[in-house]
Parts: sequence; C-alpha cells; structure tokens
Amino acid sequence: MKKYGKIIIIVVGVFIIIVLIFLIYLKIAFVSRNEVKDIVANNMNVSSGSLYFDSIDFELDKGIYEVEVYYQNSEYEYKIDAKNGKIIYTDFKYFTNQNNSTDSNNNSNNQNDINHQAGNISAEEAENIALTHTNFDANSVQFLRTEMEHEHGTLIYEVDFVYNNFDYDYKINAMTGEIISYDRDTHHD
Repeated sequence: MKKYGKIIIIVVGVFIIIVLIFLIYLKIAFVSRNEVKDIVANNMNVSSGSLYFDSIDFELDKGIYEVEVYYQNSEYEYKIDAKNGKIIYTDFKYFTNQNNSTDSNNNSNNQNDINHQAGNISAEEAENIALTHTNFDANSVQFLRTEMEHEHGTLIYEVDFVYNNFDYDYKINAMTGEIISYDRDTHHD
C-alpha cells in the first residue's frame, strides 16, 4: 500500500511541475491580456479605459488573440499575434466624412491622424479617384461616407456616394490609389 501511495505522490508532483512549466512558458512566450488591451487602445488612438473588451480569446493552436471590443456603441474585432503583439487583422474603421458633416475642424483633425497613420493618399484624393472613374463632378453627387479600414492586411478607403438614384461603392488602396473594386446599385431611400 505504501508503494502505491509513493507512486501517486510522484505522479501528482510531476503533473504539477509540468503544469507550472507550461504556465511559465505561456507567461514568457506570449504577450499578456493587459498588453493586448494596450495594443488595441493604441491602434484606436484612445485610452484602454474608454474601451469595453467583450472578449479576449487566446487561440494557442493559432498563436493569436481574438479580441472583440466596443467603443462608442460600435463593435470591433482584432486578431493579434500572441508572440510579438502585431495586429494581424482589424475591422476598425477611421471615419473621415459622414453625411457631408459641417464640422470641418473635427474632420480636419481626423484627416491629419489618418494621413499620419495611413500613408500616401488622403480621403479627399480617394473621393477624387472615384469621381474621376465615374466622370462625375463633386457638386453633383452626395457623399455618404468615406472611411479607411484594414482589409486583408491592406489599408483601403471605402468611398460611398449617390448619383441619380444609384449608389456607388468604391474600394481604393490607401497607399497606391488603385481602385480595388467598385459597384453600382439602385439607390433605396
């Protein structure tokens, strides 16, 4: 009986040691959940306290964190490399022009932030690329939105506007100005 007791104690001890080593490995090899929160907050250019993190799921087999976060009543998703903390995917959108807003100072500040983060072309240039492609004048269309987002690792502008009862949707590479895709549908009020 003593023999089995010693074996059980040894097996439990080895199991505990293995679990501790695994936990230490996780702590050392991967970024922490708090670091993930800071990465998301920095990317959104807000404090982490103003964000509500619905979930931060660690996918060990993929080596990523899948994050769902709410900010100003909108939900955003992130995928972050768990080893180096780099953002792999986000659907976070930079709003630059909604419903021809008259708050030009606010849009101007947002535009400066985007140009600093994005690169080569501005939202206005993306709009002009779409208008040139359609041969429309800026005064003859109603811009619904122009926003920047990450799509498959590429920064793009989504430019949506209405002209003569048609909705036009453009996706334009924010670095090169290349039209990635465009679509025209009947406008429904």
